[in-house]
Amino acid sequence: MENFINALVSGLISGSLYAAMALGLTIIYGVSRVFNFGHGVIAVIGAYLTWYLLSALGIPFLLATLLSMAFMAAFGWLLYRFTINPLLKKPNWEFSTVLFMLGAGILLENVVLQIFGPRVKSIPLFAEGALKVAFIQINWHEVILIAIVLIAILALSLFFKYTRTGQAMRAVAQSVPGAQVVGINIEQVFGLTFALAFVVTGFSGILLGTKYYLNPHIGWEWMVKGFVIVTFGGLGSTSGAVVAALILGLVEAVATLYFGAIWVWPIWFVLFLIVLLLRPQGILGGRA
Repeated sequence: MENFINALVSGLISGSLYAAMALGLTIIYGVSRVFNFGHGVIAVIGAYLTWYLLSALGIPFLLATLLSMAFMAAFGWLLYRFTINPLLKKPNWEFSTVLFMLGAGILLENVVLQIFGPRVKSIPLFAEGALKVAFIQINWHEVILIAIVLIAILALSLFFKYTRTGQAMRAVAQSVPGAQVVGINIEQVFGLTFALAFVVTGFSGILLGTKYYLNPHIGWEWMVKGFVIVTFGGLGSTSGAVVAALILGLVEAVATLYFGAIWVWPIWFVLFLIVLLLRPQGILGGRA
């Protein structure tokens, strides 16, 4: 029982990180209907940039994170403005944007490899030591990770609900023609959506980099996990992505405990395929 409870706690921690990672993918698809197959590499870039600022330049963690997020926002907006926006105006843009983002992901992966090399990196922990309650043990670093993810999810929820930009994004997600009728600038909203999604994705990469080792190729594993999570939860649904991430994080932890880590991917995909067969729109399908 003790091992099982600790596995559940570990699953919630992993699930919260997966939720943060999947949100960037969900935001882009939910608003623009562009599926970012370079998603995992974007998370890697955010993590590597922060690692470089911390390790090579000695910049304090908070400032390094803010600088990285500013870069990610600019990168997301520029990528949309000069590549995705022209593609959206062409026939078969759905297929073209998927291929472009896939190719961009492969290119960026190799850029990261050339700049930082193949050796693994890690971002320092937020705190040392552990908290033990009865037979449940959790590192203080993991407590802080969960708190950060909860705050980030709450901040995003408030942003979409109460700010004009967030409300405009929700309106575009519901209906592009309807948003145009009320005077919303679709291209501007799409540009801001890419900027926001890249910030969220890059930030999730930083959090993942404090728990797992970084290498230039890890982004594809994160990409597949993100794809499973957003499809499992419902494409375009932010709440669905969070719920799916927590479920799959728990499944991962329990499967690792009882069957070994080698069985995690098969079990994930069995659940994924069952959901697709029974509820193709995902467990909380619909735009959010």
